[in-house]
Order: sequence, then C-alpha cells, then structure tokens
Amino acid sequence: MSISEGSGKSKVEELKAGESSGGICRLPVPSSRFPVLLLGLLLVAASASAAGGRYEVQEIKPGVFAWVPEDIVDQWSDPQFNRAGTAGFIITSEGVVVVNTTNSPFHARELLYEIRQRTELPIRYVINTCAHGDRMLGNEVFQALQASIVSTAVAREEMRRYRQQLERRIAEDYRMEARMRGFHFTLPTEVFDAEMSLKLGDGEIRIINLGGGHSAGDAVVYLPEAKVLFLGHLFENGYFPRLASSDVRRWVEILRQVESWKVEVCVPGNGAPGGKRELADFRMFLEWLTTEVQTRIQQGQALRQMKRELLATDNFRRSARDLASRAVEALYKQLSAPGLPPE
Repeated sequence: MSISEGSGKSKVEELKAGESSGGICRLPVPSSRFPVLLLGLLLVAASASAAGGRYEVQEIKPGVFAWVPEDIVDQWSDPQFNRAGTAGFIITSEGVVVVNTTNSPFHARELLYEIRQRTELPIRYVINTCAHGDRMLGNEVFQALQASIVSTAVAREEMRRYRQQLERRIAEDYRMEARMRGFHFTLPTEVFDAEMSLKLGDGEIRIINLGGGHSAGDAVVYLPEAKVLFLGHLFENGYFPRLASSDVRRWVEILRQVESWKVEVCVPGNGAPGGKRELADFRMFLEWLTTEVQTRIQQGQALRQMKRELLATDNFRRSARDLASRAVEALYKQLSAPGLPPE
C-alpha cells in the first residue's frame, strides 16, 4: 500500500493525537422492576427497528458498496443534520476505505456492522467529503479502530468552526445537550489541498478537491477502474439540497465538469446511487430553481409568495421536504440585490 500525490500541489498533514472532544453517555439506573422491564422492552424495540430495514446496502460494483438509509428524521443528533445520509465503503485486498460516516456514531456503528458482515480486514481510511455533520459526526467509531480520517484542508477548518458552534449551542440549550450526549466530535487526521491518491490492492482511489460550489471544502472520491464516483452533497438523488453555504452557479459548473468524466455509477449525499442521467437531472433542477428565483426577484415577487408557488410545483416533489423552503430562501438571498425586502 502507498499514498501518492495527485495533480497540483497536494499535501498531507499529520495531526497530533487528541483532536477530539465530546461527552459521556450515562443511562439512569432504574429503581424498581417495572422501569427495568420497560427499559428492556424499549431496547428490544429499538433493536428490532434497527434490524427492520431502515437502510439497505447495495454492492454497486465488486467490492464497492453504498449504505443507503431511509428518509427518516433522527431524534438523537444535531437537528441541523437530522438525516443520516448515504455513505459507502470499498473493500480492497489491503483493507477497507469508508466514504463518510453519517450524522451520528449510532448510524456509523450500523455501517461498521455491515462492513464486518463482509470482511475482517482493517479499516485503513475514512474520507469526509465535506464538513457537514451528516458526513462526519460518526468519525469517532472509526478513529477507535485507528483509521486515518481524510478531508480537504478547508473542510477540516470548517469542521473546527462547526465544533465551536456546536459546543456553544449545547451550552445554551439543555435539549441539545440531551440530543448530543454520547457524541465525541472527531476531526480528520490527514488533509490535502488539490488531490490525494490512495493505492490499496490493485486499484486506485482518487480524492479530488471540488470546493466552491456546494461548500468551500467539498471533495469527491473517484474510482477510475470501477468508474464509480462518490459525490457527497454535490449530488442529491431525489432529495432537496442544502443551499445555505453554496454558490449555486459555481455548483452547476462543477456538475457539468463531472458529467464529462468516465463514470457509470454516481453515489449521492442522500438517496440511492444513480448514473449520469440522475446526475444531469439534479444539475437541471439547480438550473431550473436558479432561473425561477431570479425571474421572480426581477418581477418583484415577495419571498413568501415565491415559496408558496414554487413548493406547489412538480419539481418540488422530493424527499427531505423540510429543506424545500430553506432552499428557496437561501437561493433568494444569494441572488437578491442588497436592500431588497425579504417579504
């Protein structure tokens, strides 16, 4: 196994140990038989739910897997990232590479369980495709297995800021403290600038910086031999995208660039794996939404009316519908002239 630099001035930085912080989960001690019985029933119900197909694992190419959860809002996670999101793993003869760790250590353990059903090889790398919580809040599970955690240098700095904000929110809201109990925020241990190449077994795994569209720290994971591309939040298959930190026009340019690559399977940030057609459909949705919002701004339409009319269209029949209104508002803010009234 070796790690080699790709095109551009790519660098890998090793961190010192001790970059994580978090809390300790303590369960209350029942004081009578009834609470003990109730707690047992709840644990059995939770186990049955976890085993009941709340996610599926697809082998999209030999040794390349996508972990695809249902569109379920979690009660025990950061409410800003309350969906697990699609993750993946690649099994090579020299170990496993994990792509994203979902929005909690609980889902990350489900991902680890599925890996262990298929191989006992060590988990060598974890790749976070961006700094959003639903890509990396499960990192701690794989750090405990001594995996190297990789992201762009920009994404790691965004994660540092996210951790500071999260600590402040937890300190200010007891409900947040309850939701995040048992989480141990874990930063990447290796970073790169332009491109990084992992050579494991007979194949190459390329990690390419494509920041500036969805977020500044975005990366994609490209398997040239298998023609598989993990895009993270750059591609949402049937789901509403997060646009708050985005430059949508640049995002569209990036997707047009990716559509020219030799790729057969595109793994999204949310939803099932698709192909070039699904990727193009998502790009066209972003283009359509940009045109609609821009036109309505020029016509002087108020944001409230814009939301109401756009949410009623067929193009807004997507999963994660709670993000729909936020997507319109975020794009409205990006495209509006300064001083334009919001309502």
